[in-house]
Amino acid sequence: MTESIKKVLLKKKAELLKDLNKDLKSEKNDFDSEIGDFYDNADTERGRQLFHLLSGREQDKLNAIDDALQRIEDGTYGVCEECGKKIHKERLKIMPFAKFCVACQSEMEKHAAKVKESMEEEFTYKDISIGEVEEGDENV
Repeated sequence: MTESIKKVLLKKKAELLKDLNKDLKSEKNDFDSEIGDFYDNADTERGRQLFHLLSGREQDKLNAIDDALQRIEDGTYGVCEECGKKIHKERLKIMPFAKFCVACQSEMEKHAAKVKESMEEEFTYKDISIGEVEEGDENV
């Protein structure tokens, strides 16, 4: 099974690299032929920022693929990095660069959601009108 997954990963990697290369050439051509007014330049800059954001995501995908290929070489592919149990074959077919079993991934996502929620609560702006006093501030 790992050989077929390895082929899939290598194919995905080649496609990503091809797309990134095409996008880089396109951006270079856009930059070389740029002559325009302020609004054209602003639009072009926004396009560049979007491209770099997308290429960051593509880079994350490439890193995940390279990591999975390395785990295949190491003989650790298909083993959850959290609990050490085997990752179900169906999960690996759908997401060949998965590092975690479904149960561990789910727990990690729940934990991340709780952390995000607590961070949002901590940084939420509190609107206190003049004359209102928060609990515990009665002596002020």
